[in-house]
Amino acid sequence: MNRTIRNSERHILRLLLFVLAAVFLIPGSELSAAHRLKANVPALCYECHKEMKEDLKDRYVHFLYKRGKCTTCHNSHVSNIKGLMNDEVDSVCLKCHEKMRELLDRAAIHSALKEGACTDCHRPHSGDNKHLLVTEEKKLCMECHEDLKAQFEKPYGCLPFKEGKCSSCHDSHASVEANMLIDAPNKLCQKCHAPGCKAGDVSISSIVKDSDCTGCHSGHASDEKGLLGPYGHTVFLAKNCQECHNPITADLKVTTKMKVKELCLNCHKQSDAKIKYIENDIHIKDAKNPCMLCHNNHASGKKSITKNESRICIKCHEATEKRTASMEKTLKTIKCVPVKERQCFDCHIPTHSDRPLNYRGDGIDMCSRCHATQHKITHPLGKDVIDPRDGGPLTCLSCHSMHAARDEFLLTYDRNRTLCIQCHKM
Repeated sequence: MNRTIRNSERHILRLLLFVLAAVFLIPGSELSAAHRLKANVPALCYECHKEMKEDLKDRYVHFLYKRGKCTTCHNSHVSNIKGLMNDEVDSVCLKCHEKMRELLDRAAIHSALKEGACTDCHRPHSGDNKHLLVTEEKKLCMECHEDLKAQFEKPYGCLPFKEGKCSSCHDSHASVEANMLIDAPNKLCQKCHAPGCKAGDVSISSIVKDSDCTGCHSGHASDEKGLLGPYGHTVFLAKNCQECHNPITADLKVTTKMKVKELCLNCHKQSDAKIKYIENDIHIKDAKNPCMLCHNNHASGKKSITKNESRICIKCHEATEKRTASMEKTLKTIKCVPVKERQCFDCHIPTHSDRPLNYRGDGIDMCSRCHATQHKITHPLGKDVIDPRDGGPLTCLSCHSMHAARDEFLLTYDRNRTLCIQCHKM
């Protein structure tokens, strides 16, 4: 009896497999998926999206769109993502753009890409601008980098910058170089022109050919011939090299009249209220040229003639950078410019401050410099408001974290409840 039942089950299973094969494998089957469609893709898509067929006439067309591969990026039925995307926009793009994915894994990422999506800058299907940009390159970059607009009015400018060809020097996605450059400054600049630097009438081209050009010259524009500055030592911009250097001879090492530390403090006296030179500060304790740890000795694109601080700070503060990067992934959008742009010196001034973490001010004054409006309506703060967790005065930093926040407004906890009960125990 049992054997008969098993044979019957085997017979039913074979019959079921035969029917399935007939439905899905035999050409011409009425139930074949291909024959359920009224027309082939993309013609079927264009029946509704008629305007998209016209877009194929644009100057630049995405290769998948041109080939009619709509379902490579879109789900034809349902999706949790706007536009019926198969996945998040960036993930869909990176499936094809492998080199870009590799770069993002090992380089500093442009803040525009960190906070947005590929389609913020690029059209997904077609357009009239190269690289499918949503508008011309210069206009697109200036939407975020408004501070650079004034430099177009300066009398001297780098040609690619004047022409709005930002991508000639910068990578708009990610880079291992400072300021998102596509190559080291000296290599990048020398692609267009060999160094022609002089000290007085003496050529120092052979001496500076391997130096960082941006240590003296602006990569964009300047009021000074040779794109010096825009910020720099007065004697340097006036080309009075002899004020600091011994007589300069071509092809020989350039030397200073005294050690750099003494040379700087010869003008920037310790008695000056703005200079609080701290001999035992960990940043400069064993440094040969302590001032040059943070400052360029000739010129800079930044006030106070500082270097790109993110590169300097991250060398030692890798853990802080990892926490900040993790925070950015969690919160997606960071509105605090110093954090977003890694402008460390906006809040910290190593060797010039004896406050904790070399802060520019206390935990209230430092924040209220930028957040004046928020400061007027904030939770009570100051020496008379005690934080029960540590017994110290309550400051902005009691609730906000610039590098490890977990919630919006760079708060350490959710402000609807979790943040409040840290102090207000029920």
